[in-house]
Amino acid sequence: MKKYAALASLLALAAPTAWGASVELTITGVETASGEILIGVFDSETGWKTDASVADARADAATGKVVVTLDGLPEGEVAIKLFHDVDSNGELKRGNFGIPVEPYGFSNDAPVRFGPPSWSAAKFTVAGETTAHTLALR
Repeated sequence: MKKYAALASLLALAAPTAWGASVELTITGVETASGEILIGVFDSETGWKTDASVADARADAATGKVVVTLDGLPEGEVAIKLFHDVDSNGELKRGNFGIPVEPYGFSNDAPVRFGPPSWSAAKFTVAGETTAHTLALR
């Protein structure tokens, strides 16, 4: 969670690549339709730790769940970080001790303990044309 502001500043739709895999991402637990969901996709542990995403996306928030198709991804292992930018300022709002006050999530609903989850807890395999993945906002 330490560099969500950097992630937010990078979040513009990714340029098309030669990669052909897709993830149909279902985000559950969206409590309000205000703002946007900002998403970063990572293909390595180094990228995960430094917020160097290989693809970024944004989606309008909708109460309940939001479904986003992320196209042009590399096949293999990827992990996702996202947050619900309720106030549309492009930054993850934090409270005391840097704890997020806007909803956030990680692929595999990876556990958060005193900081963001590890790459190994959040990674999953993208294979074939479309992989379905669901994660819950916290």
